[in-house]
Amino acid sequence: MRLAILVSLFLGTCNFNKEVPDDAVARVGSNYLYQSDIANRLESNSVGIDSALITRNYINDWAIHELLLGKSVFNLSEAKQSKLENLVQSYRNDLYIKTYFEELVKRSIDTVVTNQEINEYFDKNRQSFRTNRNLIQSRYVRVRKDNFNLRMIRNRFKRFNEEDKSYLDSIALQFNSFSLNDSIWVQSDQFFQRILPIPVVSYENYLKKSHFFELEDSLEVYLVTVKNVIKRNELAPLAYVRPTVIQIILNKRKLDYMNEFNNDVINEALKDKTFETYD
Repeated sequence: MRLAILVSLFLGTCNFNKEVPDDAVARVGSNYLYQSDIANRLESNSVGIDSALITRNYINDWAIHELLLGKSVFNLSEAKQSKLENLVQSYRNDLYIKTYFEELVKRSIDTVVTNQEINEYFDKNRQSFRTNRNLIQSRYVRVRKDNFNLRMIRNRFKRFNEEDKSYLDSIALQFNSFSLNDSIWVQSDQFFQRILPIPVVSYENYLKKSHFFELEDSLEVYLVTVKNVIKRNELAPLAYVRPTVIQIILNKRKLDYMNEFNNDVINEALKDKTFETYD
């Protein structure tokens, strides 16, 4: 009901002949825009002028699109129109094939990649996995200078045995920010960007294995330990490239399946004489 009222604001003065569909709200040439086409454009909480504006804009946008399309078809040469139609048809065909193949892959390809497969592929292709960034395993704590526990935090952060890890986790609310998981490989520049007192030009100075350092500004202390380092162009660790290895294995499965499927399609078509070649 609301939509019909809104539409009447724009089209109430128009007199449609008997051939105009009852639910039409606009016409360009022989093409009609219907109430159902714009109903979903109206937000459930929009009323009055807001809903009216949405409706008017949608009608105008549709009309402009249809009018420009009509002018394009009228003014473009037949040769250009033919070329465009061929492109549209080619895109349509490719879209059908791509969608069909994706459905086949979902039903046919095993997406589980075992650790054994990952390790075997990585070992055979290790030289292909070199880093283009410096990688580090590291941890840091950012805490206020006036923290009454600062000496204890510093000592436990540097030693970092299992008891120390539990202690630091238990008082994490005292930290302004922190990262204690030093088993994950990350890009060094991403890590150091969290440590505000370090300028970019100085990052390389801190890329040392088992290196603890402490920085401070006017309010805070930054405790940092670089546990391990892999420099740019060195071999990347499996833990860092694991997602890439998994994707490579899955892509190879898809490619193998596609090649096998294509061969089956050709052989089947030759067998039932749907496909023939002539000398």
